[in-house]
Amino acid sequence: MKIESKYKIPLLAFVMLILFLSAVVIWIVVIKPTLGLPKEVASTYIPEGRPVVGISMLDHNNQPFTEEQFKGKWSFLFFGFTHCPDVCPTTLLVMKSVWAQLPAAAKQAPQPQLVFVSVDPDRDSPAILKNYIQFYHPDFVAITGEHKYLDILTVQVGALYGYEDGETENDYTVNHSAQIVLIDPEGYFRGVFTAPHQVNEIVKSFTAIRDYHPG
Repeated sequence: MKIESKYKIPLLAFVMLILFLSAVVIWIVVIKPTLGLPKEVASTYIPEGRPVVGISMLDHNNQPFTEEQFKGKWSFLFFGFTHCPDVCPTTLLVMKSVWAQLPAAAKQAPQPQLVFVSVDPDRDSPAILKNYIQFYHPDFVAITGEHKYLDILTVQVGALYGYEDGETENDYTVNHSAQIVLIDPEGYFRGVFTAPHQVNEIVKSFTAIRDYHPG
């Protein structure tokens, strides 16, 4: 696969960039605005949320997916790719357990949805995504799209991704952020669950956010 040069990021540089930007984002977007919030939501919730707009993708059923699909639901977004050897399977198994442990009240309208965003559109077709995501949970959603739309989405929620060449054209890996992003039912970027992810902490924090969030 031929990747445009702007997407090629050496692994060490990518890791250093992730660490630096994560620290900046966590302080500016998460810690600073949440000072004074209840402790149950302070580590995750973003009071000054911002709308997620301008995306045009396909889901695992080959149906259009835009920002409208965020409306009326609490959306957990995780960025990855189906060839991911460890972080993606681990995180999706965590979220499978989260779904099993969410109290009944947290599953009522506005309902939660898990959206796996593939940042490897050249290999991850809707059919491949369908087989992949439904292995973890039949209600989970997987989407992907052109790089310009992936970039629009990742920039708005503070996620990063980049490619690292392998031995053959199709044997490449994708470096990506490991955080889980929360979008509120109005379609606003509203929270960040940082790694390492713990089932009980996500359940507790999300439940508290639902109770605290206005509306």
